Amino acid sequence: MIQRLYVRIYLTTLASLVVVVILFMLLWQFTAERAANTDHDRFMGALVSQALPPAGNAEVLQAALARLVVPPIEGLALYDHQGVRLASAGNQAGISSPAVVAQSKPGPGMSVSRLIKLDDGRMVVAREHTDSLQMHLGGLALIGLIALAVALGTYPVVRRLTRRLEALASDVDRFGGGDLSVRAPVSGQDEVSSLAASFNGMADHVESLLEAHSRMLVNASHELRSPLARVRLALELYETAPRAELLHGMRQDCAEIGEQIEEILLSSKLDAVTTAPPQDPVDLAALVAEESSRLDIAFEVVPAEVRGDGRLLRRLIRNLLENALKYGGQGVDAQLGIDGHGQRILQVSDRGPGIVEAERERIFEPFYRPANTAETGSGWGLGLALVRQIADRHHGSVRCLPRVGGGCVFELTLPAPGEAS
Repeated sequence: MIQRLYVRIYLTTLASLVVVVILFMLLWQFTAERAANTDHDRFMGALVSQALPPAGNAEVLQAALARLVVPPIEGLALYDHQGVRLASAGNQAGISSPAVVAQSKPGPGMSVSRLIKLDDGRMVVAREHTDSLQMHLGGLALIGLIALAVALGTYPVVRRLTRRLEALASDVDRFGGGDLSVRAPVSGQDEVSSLAASFNGMADHVESLLEAHSRMLVNASHELRSPLARVRLALELYETAPRAELLHGMRQDCAEIGEQIEEILLSSKLDAVTTAPPQDPVDLAALVAEESSRLDIAFEVVPAEVRGDGRLLRRLIRNLLENALKYGGQGVDAQLGIDGHGQRILQVSDRGPGIVEAERERIFEPFYRPANTAETGSGWGLGLALVRQIADRHHGSVRCLPRVGGGCVFELTLPAPGEAS
């Protein structure tokens, strides 16, 4: 069974070419050749009618027929309308009665009999020399040469196309084998080039995802060690001297571990899913008011609706507020407004120690640890990284700004409902 793609395409092309040649030959046989024979018979009938006298004895008709026996005509026989032979001239071999000639089909050979009907009802059977066999063979030879030329010209085209597909398949196999640096060459503007470009885009995305997940796993394992170590120490102390505060501390550490695991899973899901979030109407003011009230944070909002995933937007607002309380100290407040372009602007402000300009962008990286934080101190975790991921999926943005009088302002910008796409 033939498996190579280029062989299958090439054989399909050749088979199509053979079908076209056969159809062309049949069309030639049943249209052009028959039309030519009909025109020939009409011409011969008019010519013989003019050359033969309308009536006369056998000698006169014989002499008139003899004058018409010129190549390619080899013999003639004249019959009346009842099929009675009146006269003949030339080679009579193979000349039959008009009824027999009318029922027979001329075939390829050196001679052929033709029935010519005259205007006065008489009939002439003509024996003609024919080169139809040579003509058919010549036509077949010409068609064969054309088919050979097409076949030879088609092969390199088909082979070039399939060779590019084979190279792309080889690159895919190498990438699947673990070589993430493999990229397919993109040349031309056809479907193969589009497929290669799509593969390269997929490879870039997969490589970035794997690198991000690798970094996340390393950082997550590092961040989880601290609460796990505290839990282990608390268990050892509890075995020797049970105290309620030890149980309370372990519960807090377990809650922290659970929260970090939940954030890791959500971040991985956001990285893996490339489809747009749902475009449901979301009351942003209600979300800010609910989450601020839950955390006892002062807030000021105006009616503002956005389109997106309400669950993810609630998580975004919650992370911003909890981050401000955890690292920003006192004086935390939230303000939601609409700018002159209809964009929804949420500002979460605090009065913490602030963040230097060089680190205001890096704090949105997963598990980023500020330079002045001790190794045993707490990093930023995934909270702000999730904020940026969710904002990006809703075609928004988030940034960290300095606050007048000290502290930070985290500013979230989301497009108006009609602009989100």
